[in-house]
Amino acid sequence: MTFALSGVQTASFAVAAFCTLVLPVVLLILLGVMKKIRLAPLALGFVSFFVSQMVLRIPLLQLLTATGALKTFAAHTVLYAVVVGGLSAGLFEETARLAGASILKGQRSYKDMISFGLGHGLCEVMLIAGMTHVNNLLLSAALSASDGPMGALLAGVDSATLELVASQLAAATPGVVALGLLERVSAVLFHLFATSLVFTAVIRRKPGWYFAAVGAHTLFNSLAVLLSGLGILAVELVLFAAGLAMGAYVLAQRRRWPA
Repeated sequence: MTFALSGVQTASFAVAAFCTLVLPVVLLILLGVMKKIRLAPLALGFVSFFVSQMVLRIPLLQLLTATGALKTFAAHTVLYAVVVGGLSAGLFEETARLAGASILKGQRSYKDMISFGLGHGLCEVMLIAGMTHVNNLLLSAALSASDGPMGALLAGVDSATLELVASQLAAATPGVVALGLLERVSAVLFHLFATSLVFTAVIRRKPGWYFAAVGAHTLFNSLAVLLSGLGILAVELVLFAAGLAMGAYVLAQRRRWPA
């Protein structure tokens, strides 16, 4: 059974994969050459996201879902979005940021903070968004040529599942993919903002800034569901506007940041 996706749609997956896997690497190389970032906090930022999400939070949520422990939350969309999608992410990621900032003794300058934030944010872009677009590309190729080499990826999959996968890919129109890329930009700006709050908590020894980061993370992650009635375009524009505001805050902190 063969499912044909439009060339434009497949191309959008390819462009998105390039933007979320290749461009982040190019950006970091350029910033490194220009000496705008430092390697140690950048690497620790990558590690903080990987450990907090890929090693701890996501497997834990999968386990809780499998055991039915999240049924109470799952029945309430808004509650699920706030507690599971927002608060849990805030607690895990901001605590990882807190640990990272604590480890970086003597490396908490503005440049170090930006490096850490970019590491954390771009790790998310590459591992979550980037690999998703690569997966979509592979599935598109397999569905479009089930008798070819790529068809082996879906060997043994029943027709009902194939139709479900095809419908999900078809729903990811170029417009939706583009809005997803815009959301990644918003998310990176947020990660820079949250990193500045957590680093401030460590530098000033005031835990209130850490809790502010957790609260901001909870709200930012929950906005998509809380504002879903406005439509996907409006939601992404609101997130982007929030991202720009947070990015402006980070830039404004530069002159006041301790050396």
